[in-house]
Amino acid sequence: MESIELRVRARRAYELGRARLGAKAGAAALLIAAAAVALGRPLDLMALLSAALAVLAAALAFRGGAAGRAVWAGLLAGSGAMLLPLAIMTAGCRMFGPACMRYCLPACVVGGCAMGAAVAILARRQEQGAGEFLAAGALVAALTASLGCTLAGTAGVLGMALGTVLAGTPVWLAARAQR
Repeated sequence: MESIELRVRARRAYELGRARLGAKAGAAALLIAAAAVALGRPLDLMALLSAALAVLAAALAFRGGAAGRAVWAGLLAGSGAMLLPLAIMTAGCRMFGPACMRYCLPACVVGGCAMGAAVAILARRQEQGAGEFLAAGALVAALTASLGCTLAGTAGVLGMALGTVLAGTPVWLAARAQR
């Protein structure tokens, strides 16, 4: 075999591996969205959000680097934040009656805070591309969490985003100061 043919085959195998990794990330995003639908979220809204999440997760994973590493952290952190308001709605409505929706907005903010801190802690551990990891991880996590935070409407999504920034920024700045 000639060296040019070996290079072509190696490049093809490399790109195929990246495409497989992207497909796995996209499929994981769709699985999370299916869980949100199974927990009672409206199908039309979830279809739009999950399509955006799946494309973003697949593209970032295919791209690789720090952004590709952040996809799985973002999906995991966002899933926890997504489930918090859904759990309150599911269990809380039985305990608190019709006024249970007032707990969903604080749950979105708390979920966003936990998510922002988790992604920032993981980002500060990155030796290269920590800023890229933080941005990609926060974006994937925010989109994942929005699958559950839409329960409280636009205010829930904005509260989750605000919580992410409020909790993630101090952790990120403290990590930058230590370096």
